[in-house]
Amino acid sequence: MRRFKTAVAVFGLALSACAPKAEEAATPAASEAAAPAAVRPPITLPVSLNAVMVALVDHASEPLWLDAYEPPATEARWLEAEYNAYQMAVSGKLIQLAGTGPNDADWVADPEWIRMSDEMTAAGMDTLNAAKARNVAMLNTAGDRLVASCESCHQKFKPGLTSMGIYKSPSYPPRPN
Repeated sequence: MRRFKTAVAVFGLALSACAPKAEEAATPAASEAAAPAAVRPPITLPVSLNAVMVALVDHASEPLWLDAYEPPATEARWLEAEYNAYQMAVSGKLIQLAGTGPNDADWVADPEWIRMSDEMTAAGMDTLNAAKARNVAMLNTAGDRLVASCESCHQKFKPGLTSMGIYKSPSYPPRPN
């Protein structure tokens, strides 16, 4: 038994001699320090920003604007308003990524585009808070902020350009029940 304990002690001592010193373990090896960090290429949307606008932004904003004329009166309608508000809040950040459209890279490189996109996100969050509070007055105020956000951006970046040929369903948005 004594030989076994001695063998274990010798083995442990030999193994500890192979471990790096504390200061060596704390700093990366020279080859690791010299290696550049992996750079992720910029994210590019697989479709144009205009397609995102028609398919996502229009799809979410128009029912919210209709809520100003016929406010949600049921829990289901309020949940729809929340759903659309989430889309608006996310859309403002999503359109800060370039897509495949001819103007997309120029738009997202413009600080004014980013500011206006952030305003869309803020208006979307106002709308979400109003919908969660089930507050019609707040929903109308948030809807007005959303309209102003969209109109100012379109005046600067898309004057005269509507859907740029992207199909928009004639039956959308659906009429409230």
